[in-house]
Parts: sequence; C-alpha cells; structure tokens
Amino acid sequence: MATKNQNVQNSNSIIVSVGVALIKEGDSIVAYCPALELSSYGDTKKEARSAFEEALKIFLKETMQKGTLEKFLLKLGWSLNIFTCRNFFLLVP
Repeated sequence: MATKNQNVQNSNSIIVSVGVALIKEGDSIVAYCPALELSSYGDTKKEARSAFEEALKIFLKETMQKGTLEKFLLKLGWSLNIFTCRNFFLLVP
C-alpha cells in the first residue's frame, strides 16, 4: 500500500509530495520512501506513518540546517529545474 506525504513549513516553502510504501515485515510495518531512501517502522500502519513523518521532519531539518539537502537530493537522482521568470527552484524525483 502506498501513501503520499507532504511537508509545508511556511509561505516560502516548497511543497513536496513523495510516495511512501507500507510493507509488512514480520510483526512490524515498514514505511519506506524510495525517492528519499528514508524509512521507519511501527507495530501498526498508523504507527509506521507517524514514525515516518517524524523521520522526515528530522531529515529535512538536519539537511536544511547543514545546507546539504539539495546535494543529497541530486545524489539520489532528483533533478534541478530553475525557473528564470521567478526567483525559485524545484527539485523533482
């Protein structure tokens, strides 16, 4: 089963929607996002989703603070599209 996850911080944010697969492994449910190579788990789907959301928040916070988010996403195969008519860029998986 796949679900979508979004992160919005403020009016200057970029909205990102990535697929998250929920996979049963033994007695646990693993939430895995191939586009970010990020995963977490829980005893239930709800716990796995919640744990993934927390892992995603930590991942975004840490990589943004370190200034490594763009480099990390490019390494994962995302592409950088620069729109010259506006002052922003978009990373897409």
